[in-house]
Amino acid sequence: MKTAQSSRILQLTKKLCAIPSVSGSAAEENRCADFITHCLFCLAQKHPGRVRVFEPVCERDPLERKAVFGLLRAAVPTDKTVVLTGHFDVVDTQNCGDKVQTAFDLERYTEALREQPLDETARKDLESGNWLFGRGSMDMKAGLALFLASMEEWADDPTLAVNILFWAVPDEEANSAGMIGSLRTFLHICEEEHLKVVAALTGEPCFWTAETKTVPAVRPYYTGTTGKLMPFFYAFGKSAHIGNYLHGFSAALLISEIVCLAEADTALYEGSGLDLLAPPACLSMEVHRNGYSVTVPEEASAYFNVLTAAKKPADVLRWAQMTAARAAAQARSKLMRALLFAQDKGADFPDIDEVNVVTFGMLQRMARQKTGESFEEKRDHFYRSLPKDLDIREAALKECSWLFLQAQMPRPTIVVGFLPPYYPALLNRRQSPDEQKLRKVMEEMTEQAKVLSKDEAVRLHEVFGGITDLSFLGFEEIREGAKQVGENMAGWKKLFYLPTDLPGALDIPIANMGPAGRDAHRSTERLELGTLRRSFWPKRFKSFPKKEGTASAVPLAIQCLIIFRRCPSEQLQG
Repeated sequence: MKTAQSSRILQLTKKLCAIPSVSGSAAEENRCADFITHCLFCLAQKHPGRVRVFEPVCERDPLERKAVFGLLRAAVPTDKTVVLTGHFDVVDTQNCGDKVQTAFDLERYTEALREQPLDETARKDLESGNWLFGRGSMDMKAGLALFLASMEEWADDPTLAVNILFWAVPDEEANSAGMIGSLRTFLHICEEEHLKVVAALTGEPCFWTAETKTVPAVRPYYTGTTGKLMPFFYAFGKSAHIGNYLHGFSAALLISEIVCLAEADTALYEGSGLDLLAPPACLSMEVHRNGYSVTVPEEASAYFNVLTAAKKPADVLRWAQMTAARAAAQARSKLMRALLFAQDKGADFPDIDEVNVVTFGMLQRMARQKTGESFEEKRDHFYRSLPKDLDIREAALKECSWLFLQAQMPRPTIVVGFLPPYYPALLNRRQSPDEQKLRKVMEEMTEQAKVLSKDEAVRLHEVFGGITDLSFLGFEEIREGAKQVGENMAGWKKLFYLPTDLPGALDIPIANMGPAGRDAHRSTERLELGTLRRSFWPKRFKSFPKKEGTASAVPLAIQCLIIFRRCPSEQLQG
């Protein structure tokens, strides 16, 4: 069985990266979709009857961006199908300084960086000649190029034993509108084409881990993807002139106490060793006011990135409630000390108020009760009044503020809930036969990679520590998570939705085995060319000279082929 030539993979990578498909730029994202569609149509013309192409507009996407599907039939009829999926949007290039536009031209950008100050690792990689820098090189157009080039090779392969369903989407970097909005099309294709999906693989980048004095750098594969929740805290304080500070209650004080408690809180850590997930991190902390004012801040908010594996939304919501309660107690204690100090100095101030803590779901119910039958009409009017280009998280926070006014709640109060988006965790729990089979294959491939690379750098991880669209192939998790998240997510079904009405599909076993690279989303984002050079079948791979610093693993193309070749045997048969 053949694998794609490295020259073709690199050619496609450069062409894909040349399209500045920044998430949210609908025209450029659709231009990238059209390029991929063109590649697949060319393949369909060469192999009539074996390749079908679909280019649906993503459901409920206000920007009307397109996803792309390409179905390659096996050489011998079968329903067994492997999904290859990934995204073609990228983050913006604002951190690239004066080379914002050049960053989409990989060769020019790589050369331009030679005159720039770089950290030691980036400089070493640049001078090695084994790395290609630029936006999308690693995250994740090289992965898509690998898929496309491999499909071109597999279409000519008489030993291809499973169907390949290629699935490329926009908007993974922002709200996953591409994957969510094409789930229904995916299930429709599976039903109409009589496909039984046994595994789904993504070509998301596999990050080289940082090398420390005690732990060497590794290049991991993954059998699961982390979940993501964004708990928010909205503090409603009491207004007062700054000269009468103790007559009020600063929302900024409440939020600052929350951030100090929540940031890197070990209570939410999950995993261990190399599978330890990142801790909670504050993504935004803001005082909400128009212009300069010498009044005690009345409203402030913060929201956090929380990665999950076993923890459910209900667990994270309880953590948020407890954090808010602790922060409220600490803030009030600080003000009480100030009050006692003032009294000792002969001043007279009122007692410090207790702080209420409520969930967003409770806030909604109270607002609905106060507003009555006109509640939904008024909320719809509120959403229509928002600027069309407002970030959905900002819009969701504005909804929280609006609901607070409708509910006529007392101050000070902290509201806790979730902001969009929500990603369910999808792990290989070894429960279904397909999960067990894919896990076994992954273990075998890891061991083979160690032998072929002649070192121990490759590892098999339980969970990818970044976010991937594979989360949305856990249909049971979507339905269960939506029950817990929906009630307490600001903007639910207005700004973000999950299609919970999809037919009763089972969760699909997943793996992430993309090309290696470093510094995704940074100005030094780069792809390790060794992973492309070694995109050959193992016999040829063995003859390729190993360079210091090249990837210590068999690339995705080889790994996929191992799975495919074994499909007729016990490996992935249902």
